[in-house]
Amino acid sequence: MSIRILVPVLAIFAVLSLSACGDKKGESKSAPGKVSEHYNKGNDLVLMDKLEEAEKEYLACIKEDSNDWRAFYQLGGLYQLRGDFRAAMYSFNRSVEINPEFTLGFFNKANLEEMVGDEKASKRDLDRVLTLKKDFFMAYMARARKASGGGNFKEAVSYFDSAIKLRPDFYLAYSMRGSCKFKMGDFEGAVKDFSDEIELFPGHLMGFVNRAIAYGEMKNYRAAVSDLSQAIQIDPMWSQSFIYRGVFYHKLNVKDSGCGDFRMAFKLKNPQAEAFSKEYCK
Repeated sequence: MSIRILVPVLAIFAVLSLSACGDKKGESKSAPGKVSEHYNKGNDLVLMDKLEEAEKEYLACIKEDSNDWRAFYQLGGLYQLRGDFRAAMYSFNRSVEINPEFTLGFFNKANLEEMVGDEKASKRDLDRVLTLKKDFFMAYMARARKASGGGNFKEAVSYFDSAIKLRPDFYLAYSMRGSCKFKMGDFEGAVKDFSDEIELFPGHLMGFVNRAIAYGEMKNYRAAVSDLSQAIQIDPMWSQSFIYRGVFYHKLNVKDSGCGDFRMAFKLKNPQAEAFSKEYCK
């Protein structure tokens, strides 16, 4: 039986910003007075988790000024939380139509497009974000994740490279880039990335598990067993570590230890344990 590397998932959700700021060219075009009063009150209500009342205040903003992109953006976030994706999409679209340099608007619109299955539009809007703001870390991560999900691992690595330059302390970027390198057959590169991940987060189980699998592909089974032993110390209840270590023990011809690991996985109710035992422990 073969074993495969486990790719970490980085979930990126729409962010409901309370000020919708951060774009120097995206300052509010709304008139002062009532518009600002409604907008600020809406933000306060969001903080108090009174979302229906907040919606009314943002709608009042738009009634006073139909070009208040901030209010449309905040409404988009509220509608997305409610699960009304059509209304959310309309609101995000209006926000960036009014202010075409609003990077966060395009970013959250891209996230929503991904949720509803429009990958082409999602990629287009993320590319728009990176055109407007070349240091938007999460946009690089999102594009890398999309490229990886589509099997374009070389492209994904390039996006991860850009993300890591911006945030060299973000351990998941190394983990995900390492997974892409593994799938490209660059096992040494994968080991290097997983090692950097572990250095940043020594308690991250999957860093040791994935590095062990990469070591296994390089036939460095002792290093693989060592990493999996460390993973088991971190979480002795995660049964898959015993499956992987059992396989690598057998590669080292340490069959008793390998079969013992499969038995432990079985005790932990791992669905693969019985099959591995039948294959390796005849």
